[in-house]
Amino acid sequence: MPVGSKKPYAQLARKMTIIALLMALVPLNLLGAAIYSYFTISNEERVKDDLRRLAANRASAVQIFLAERTAQLEVLVNTASLDDLLAPGRLQQVFALLNRRSWTFLDLGIIDKNGDHLVYAGPYPLEHQNYKDFDWFKQTMMRGVYVSDIFLGIRAVPHFVIAVKNNDGERSWILRATIDSEVFNNLVRQAQVGASGDAFIVNRDGRYQTPSRFGGAVMDASGVELKVVPPGLNVISREGARGRLQTAYAWLSKEDWLLVVEQDAGEGAGVMATARNLEVAILGLGSLMIVAAVMFLVRLLVRQLENMDRQRAGIDAQLVHSARLVSLGRMAAGVAHEINNPLAAIGEMAGLMDDLMDEEFVKTAPRGAKFKENVAKIQHHVERARAVTHRLLGFARRMEPHLDAVDIGEVIKETCSFLDKEAMFRHVQLATSIDAGIPRIRTDRAQLQQVVLNLVNNALDAVGEGGHIDLGCQLDGDQVVISVADDGPGIPKDVSERIFDPFFTTKAPGQGTGLGLSISHSIMQKLGGDLTFYSKPGHGATFFVRIPKVLAEGKQA
Repeated sequence: MPVGSKKPYAQLARKMTIIALLMALVPLNLLGAAIYSYFTISNEERVKDDLRRLAANRASAVQIFLAERTAQLEVLVNTASLDDLLAPGRLQQVFALLNRRSWTFLDLGIIDKNGDHLVYAGPYPLEHQNYKDFDWFKQTMMRGVYVSDIFLGIRAVPHFVIAVKNNDGERSWILRATIDSEVFNNLVRQAQVGASGDAFIVNRDGRYQTPSRFGGAVMDASGVELKVVPPGLNVISREGARGRLQTAYAWLSKEDWLLVVEQDAGEGAGVMATARNLEVAILGLGSLMIVAAVMFLVRLLVRQLENMDRQRAGIDAQLVHSARLVSLGRMAAGVAHEINNPLAAIGEMAGLMDDLMDEEFVKTAPRGAKFKENVAKIQHHVERARAVTHRLLGFARRMEPHLDAVDIGEVIKETCSFLDKEAMFRHVQLATSIDAGIPRIRTDRAQLQQVVLNLVNNALDAVGEGGHIDLGCQLDGDQVVISVADDGPGIPKDVSERIFDPFFTTKAPGQGTGLGLSISHSIMQKLGGDLTFYSKPGHGATFFVRIPKVLAEGKQA
């Protein structure tokens, strides 16, 4: 190529580089300018989502904690008799059993319907106390099951109880358990995340049921306006004594309690500064990588365009040759069709002559036997000519699959008959090995025959003079496999990667179009099969045609 012809490619490379860099860098930098503001907004939403999940998880944990302890007491009340529990030492055994896995119950007591303590297990002197005037006793007698708010009680220590009533007529009684406040507080405290995180529970009166990290002690007023808190789980932004806070509210199934989880909205500022610096670094590095990648790809593309221009003339010639082959195929089909008419007439005349020459004619007429023999030869060669024209018409069929019941062995033998003379001329041994018991399957006979013919033709070209070609056919599970093996030089690795590409050929110019394997591969895909190969350079090549074993009607596997 002359040096002056490089100029259009250089101009094209500059234009492509400029356009690609503008298209890549301008949006990237605009995006980078918007990332920080996006991070600011998304960080606030992230804090809200995290708080929402945290509050939901802690609310669920608290509810499970209370439900498990309540269930333990309910099972005990409904399965054990009062007389059994009043037996000396029995309640102490039950108390120890309940606390065996985790120490959550501080004490356990049985109270009769008059509020008198019948039996007690625990560290406090409460055996003879009366609770009829306590709110939790009244609520339990009415509801049957009750979880109290935090109260001081007789022991003058903030605590809450879970009480369950046994409805036994005149002997109704209550099983009351005091919950270890420290265990319960730790359960809630796990929602205090970061340096500014806080988590606590308040009751309907707005008083702390667990201590606040920054607020007050248990039973102090929290200042939370419960009237404005909607039901369910909510996250809001509000101004507090510690600045702007993100606060999650979650009402517990015990509707008298509200779980509050708080976090400073600006706690993620340090993370944002790191993200901003990281963004600038990534943006700069990304820009450099884009510039390098664009320049490399543009140069690579321009070189490929140059190579494609060089190959275009050859490809155009191949396309013209392919068009000629198509026209030749159509012409051959037309010729075969036209030949069929006189062949039919010759066949009919020969048949009529054969009918007219009866035994008497053969015996009495001079050279009657010779006439009879020649008529038979005429009929034989007419049938041969019909077979040839039939095969030519078969190859001229349309490319869309036309499924028929096909004997694969017959297809292979018929294909070999096309090439017997050429193989003999080249001194190539053409052998077939067809397994017995291969059923007739539904496929397109003509297109399958075209694939096998292409493979055998390629094998003939590969082995040269005095080579050997083996055609095999066997069952492989739910497939019929046709193999075409030759003892030629094999297929080099760099060629094997492109062997099914259209117009790719290793033959000399004018000796191949590079379409045979590409068309064969396409045909097998349409037929639902596959075309593969195995080759070791210097040891020949084997192509495998795999066809689905779809049995013809009336056949069974």
